[in-house]
Amino acid sequence: MFTLRENTLVFSKWTRYFTMETVLPVMSRLRQTLHTPHVLLLIETSRAYGRGIVEGIARYSLENGPWSIQFEDRGLDPLPPAWLKEWRGQGIIARSVNKKLAQLLWSTRLPLVELHGDRQIGTAEVTCDDAAMGRMAVEHLFSCGLRQFAFFTYGEAWWTETHRGGFTKALRERGYGCHIYQPPRTPERAVPVWHERQRPRLIKWVRSLPRPIGVYTAGDIHAVRLLDVCRELNLAVPEEIAILSIGNDPVICETVRPTLSSLDLDARRIGYEAAKLLDRKMAGNQPRGVVYSPPSHVAVRQSTNLMIIPDADVVQAMRLIREYACKGLDVSHLAKTIGLSRRVLERRFQEHLQRTPKKEIIRVRIERAKTLLAQTDKLVEQIARLSGFTSVVYFSKAFRREMGMTPRAYRRKRRISRDWGEPLL
Repeated sequence: MFTLRENTLVFSKWTRYFTMETVLPVMSRLRQTLHTPHVLLLIETSRAYGRGIVEGIARYSLENGPWSIQFEDRGLDPLPPAWLKEWRGQGIIARSVNKKLAQLLWSTRLPLVELHGDRQIGTAEVTCDDAAMGRMAVEHLFSCGLRQFAFFTYGEAWWTETHRGGFTKALRERGYGCHIYQPPRTPERAVPVWHERQRPRLIKWVRSLPRPIGVYTAGDIHAVRLLDVCRELNLAVPEEIAILSIGNDPVICETVRPTLSSLDLDARRIGYEAAKLLDRKMAGNQPRGVVYSPPSHVAVRQSTNLMIIPDADVVQAMRLIREYACKGLDVSHLAKTIGLSRRVLERRFQEHLQRTPKKEIIRVRIERAKTLLAQTDKLVEQIARLSGFTSVVYFSKAFRREMGMTPRAYRRKRRISRDWGEPLL
C-alpha cells in the first residue's frame, strides 16, 4: 500500500506527462480514428459493370468502415457535376472517361483512386488484367476447337488497345495469328461510338474472314454490332463465327439471339480493391503501383456453344470429361469407354488440343473447385472431393500449380464476389 506522501509523489510525477501539449495530439488522433470518412463515387450506374464496382466499394465499407458514401445516377460519359468544386470530403473513387472530369478531380488534391483515366492526365490505378483476360479468352475459344481468330472493336480507345494486346499476345504464345478489324479514324474518345456508316466496312471485313473462326470483341455492345452484321449476312453463330465478348452484362448478353458468351471482369472485386486503395491513401500511405484484377470466368452462352474438332473420338472424350471429370473419371476409363488405347487417345488430344487428356481432366476439376471456393462455404476437404480429387493434398498441389496460390488464398481473394447479386455461373 502507498502512503499519502507516496501517492502525492506518484500523482505529481504523472501530471508532468498529461499536459495539454501531450493530450491534444492524442485527442486529435482519436477524433481522426473515430471520424467517418465522407467518400464520393463518380462511377456510372447505367451499366452492370459500374453498379458492380459500387457494390464492391459498399462491401469494403461494410467490412472496414463505415464510410459516408455519396453517389448519384450517372451515365458513362457525362460532364462533371456542377457542385464538384465545392464538394468537401476525404476521398474520391472515379471512372473519368473525359479529360475535363479528370483534370477537375486532380485539381481537388484529395485522395483519389482512378478506375479509368486519361493517358495525358493519369491512368487507372485499379484495372482489369488484360493479359489474364487474353489468356482466358484464348483458352475458351481453343476448348471449342477453334484455330482461327479475330478481334473486333468499332472504335479505338486506350482500353480497346490493351484488350486487343492481351488477346494477340496469348495467341502468339500458342503460335497463332489474329485477324484485326481496323475501324475508321475518328477523334480519340474514351467511349467509342458506333456509326451506321461503318456498316459497309464491317460487312466487307466479316465476309473476308476464314471460317469457322472465333472473334473476341472489346465489349458486349461491340459484340451486338457484330451479331447484327452476321445476321444480315446469314452467317451462323456460333457454327461459322463464334463470338466472345467482355463485360458479361446480363441485360445485354441474355437479350440478344443467340445469347452472348462473355468474360466476367469481376467488377465487385475491382470496387473492393479500389476502396482498399483509397483507404490507404486517406491514411497517408502511398500506393505501390497499379492493382491488376483478373477476370473471374467465362459466362458460356450460345454464341460459343460449339466444339469444332475434326475427330469424333476426341469430341466424345471432351464431352465425357466435362460431364464426369469431377465424378472420378480417369484417362484409363476414358480411353476404354471410347474404345481407344490410352496412347492413341493421348496422341490425338495432343494433335487437336495441344494438351493431354489428363491435363484436360485436371483443368475441368480446377474450374469446378474455383466455383465452389468462390460461391460456397464448404470446407477445402469437401471441395477437393466434389471436384474429383482423391486427396486434399493432391488437390492443393494441383490447384497451386495451376492458379499460383492455395485454395484458401483463392477463396480469400474471391470472397467479395460471393453473396452479391447473381451467382457467377
